[in-house]
Amino acid sequence: MGSKKLKRVGLSQELCDRLSRHQILTCQDFLCLSPLELMRVTGLSYRGVHELLCMVSRACAPKMQTAYGIKAQRAADFSPAFLSTTLSALDEALHGGVACGSLTEVTGPPGCGKTQFCIMMSILATLPTNMGG
Repeated sequence: MGSKKLKRVGLSQELCDRLSRHQILTCQDFLCLSPLELMRVTGLSYRGVHELLCMVSRACAPKMQTAYGIKAQRAADFSPAFLSTTLSALDEALHGGVACGSLTEVTGPPGCGKTQFCIMMSILATLPTNMGG
C-alpha cells in the first residue's frame, strides 16, 4: 500500500504539486521523511505536518482483518486439495486425484499414455470448477 499515489489520498492539488517538485509522489516517499523535512517541503507547521502524516498513514494502511474473517473468506473460496483426473478408478487409487500445489511425476513404458494424460490434466486444470476443473 506504500506505493499508493499521494494524489489518491485526498491531499490538495497545490500540496501534491509542491511535493512532486521534490520527487515525493507516493505514500512511501512521504512517510519516509522526517517531520522536519516535511515542514521544509510543505511550508506547514509541525501540527499541520502531523495531521498530514496521520492522514497519509491511514490512507495507505491495510484494512484490519480478524483471523475468523480470513478463515471464513477462505472457506467461501473453497479450493479442493486434489485435482480430479475424471477417471474414477485412478482417482480412487490416488485417494481423490492429483494433489494440488505439488509436483507429480508420471512414469511408464513408451506408448502407455503419459503425454495424453498430462495434456488432459492441463486442460482440466484450466477449466472452471463448475465444469470439473
